[in-house]
Amino acid sequence: MANPTPDVLAIASLLKRERFYRDTAQWDLCRACFHPDAASTHISVAWYEGDVDDFLNLSAEMHKGKVNVIHSSFDPVDIRVCGNRAISEAFCLVTSSLTFGTVDYELASYMRLFTRLQKSADVGDWRLLSLESSYVRDRLVIAFPGSGLGSPLAMTNEVQAYPKSYRNLAFVMLNRGLKPRLNLPHEDSPESVRRILEQNRAFLDGVRAGLTEEKESPGPLDV
Repeated sequence: MANPTPDVLAIASLLKRERFYRDTAQWDLCRACFHPDAASTHISVAWYEGDVDDFLNLSAEMHKGKVNVIHSSFDPVDIRVCGNRAISEAFCLVTSSLTFGTVDYELASYMRLFTRLQKSADVGDWRLLSLESSYVRDRLVIAFPGSGLGSPLAMTNEVQAYPKSYRNLAFVMLNRGLKPRLNLPHEDSPESVRRILEQNRAFLDGVRAGLTEEKESPGPLDV
């Protein structure tokens, strides 16, 4: 197996640092991982779709002043570089703790993260253009066995309308006042995942008609 190139190593480091900075509420450092022009960025996750600036502003509002959401087991193993463009794919486990009533729970969500990146022409550093997620499966478990026997949780019709791949995540988000989308990419809908893969590979190949090299940054209308 060939050794990773300097670009691949730099991208892997960038991707890992970006997740760590978000989990630890280091918003300025997290922002620096993305393209400086927010209009050139696109974030699509369970609770948000839009540019990176609004994403980080809303993330900061929701952060409770301590580490809770953790992106662990994150290893961007598939990194593809073509000139000043790159794409990556990785599995990721996201965990968080929460309390319903007097019972503590842990939410664990398994997902795939897809990114597009671009190397700046002036300083030669890689920056993220897009971050998108698809959902594999999740679970909501009691932190201490037996402690929740007297207070079972109930799946409402609203929650049951969500795909099984992220139904527990949707349950938690709805209870936190968030409204996750019903049509997120997930493993029970292979076409929704394939669409992300094909769009990212097209970006890497530079085949998007009518866009110049300088304008080939993803936005909500062309991803």
